Amino acid sequence: MKTKNDKNNKKKSKFSCFLSKFSIFLEKYLFPEDIKCIFCGKDISSFYSKPYCSYCEKEIKFNYGNKCKICDERIYNEAKICERCMKNKYDFKKIFCPLIYEGITRKTILAYKQDNKRYLAKGFAQIIYDYIGENFKYIDIITYVPITEKRLKERSFNQSQKLAEELSKLANLPCVNCLEKIKETSDQKKLNFSERKKNLKNCFKVINKKDIKGKNVLLVDDIISTCATVQECSNMLKNYANNIYVTAIARNIINDKN
Repeated sequence: MKTKNDKNNKKKSKFSCFLSKFSIFLEKYLFPEDIKCIFCGKDISSFYSKPYCSYCEKEIKFNYGNKCKICDERIYNEAKICERCMKNKYDFKKIFCPLIYEGITRKTILAYKQDNKRYLAKGFAQIIYDYIGENFKYIDIITYVPITEKRLKERSFNQSQKLAEELSKLANLPCVNCLEKIKETSDQKKLNFSERKKNLKNCFKVINKKDIKGKNVLLVDDIISTCATVQECSNMLKNYANNIYVTAIARNIINDKN
């Protein structure tokens, strides 16, 4: 005998299915790929060289200037390695972040993550691909930061996975799911680096180990802040992979140096 909760769950499932199909419709027909600026939606003619219009280009904060050779954070002096990277030993070799997480970049990434605008992944991947450039010669395989089943149901897709898949097409490299998130964690936003490390401890495990054995791996995330998440993932991958590189759409500039 079906209970009231069963009926409600069935309705929720149907509604989620409808939303997913409607999202695909919007993505395919109302926001066709390759012709629109990913930030404002205006038609553009050069998506594969710049997936944004000339107006938005003036508003975007690119990650230019002197940056840390390890974590890609801006350094406002002549140093080559930032203060945090001097203090902490990381298991990844280098991070690549083409944008700064501010202004229209922040707004568009939040829309990508929270409003199911998965079509934006293609443009973001193009920006990342251009930024990494010749460094792809060091990469053998692409993977991504996982999310839990609960979070996947809430968002309907893993934004890092979608980015990795689009990036793999551009780089002509295999994209493999190598990590699984096995426990829920507290929201990282209000935690400092030390707290984030504790929060993430033992929440990932490696899967499909043979696919990364001895390979140079590119780990994909959406935003880099303290590096705690990608470090924990890299710590797990290092037992099988050769070198681990990391990339994300944007670098979140933070003041905490713990």
